[in-house]
Amino acid sequence: MSGFNDFMDKAGLFAAKAAGKAKELAGAAAEKTKEVSRVARLNMDISSKRDAIKKAYAELGKLYYEAHKLDPEEAFAPACQQIDEASAAIAAMEAEIEKIKAAGGDAQDADFASVVDATAAEADVEDVEVEVTVEEESSAEPAAPVEPVAPVEPIAPAEPIAPAEPEKPADPAPPTES
Repeated sequence: MSGFNDFMDKAGLFAAKAAGKAKELAGAAAEKTKEVSRVARLNMDISSKRDAIKKAYAELGKLYYEAHKLDPEEAFAPACQQIDEASAAIAAMEAEIEKIKAAGGDAQDADFASVVDATAAEADVEDVEVEVTVEEESSAEPAAPVEPVAPVEPIAPAEPIAPAEPEKPADPAPPTES
């Protein structure tokens, strides 16, 4: 019976070591999970701070432009000129919209579909359907357009060709006497 008791003692020690190792591994996994979670939170905080910096830069630029738009420093002159040109273009387009609305009386803000419908009506075209799709930007190169393939007509099976008759060997020449 002492052999069985020794076996049971060893089995108990092994089970205790295995349980200790399992606890150790679980603790290490929990620690790793905490680290990964902390890194994810820090990355989100970094992204948030970068967004705040972008907004502050935009506000700073707007404040500088408002304060110096008539006499910007040389380094800022091209950017100020772009803002001036874009603002003038917007003002001209808004004036044109107002002019069109005033001439039309009951004109309203138009969207793409209503413009297409109105254009089709003016051109006396019926059953115009418009589908607008918006594609996500992709970093991959656009695929080349696929050319339509003409249907292939089945080929009729050819008539079987009879095997050629084997050539008969030439008669051997009679031996010559010398």
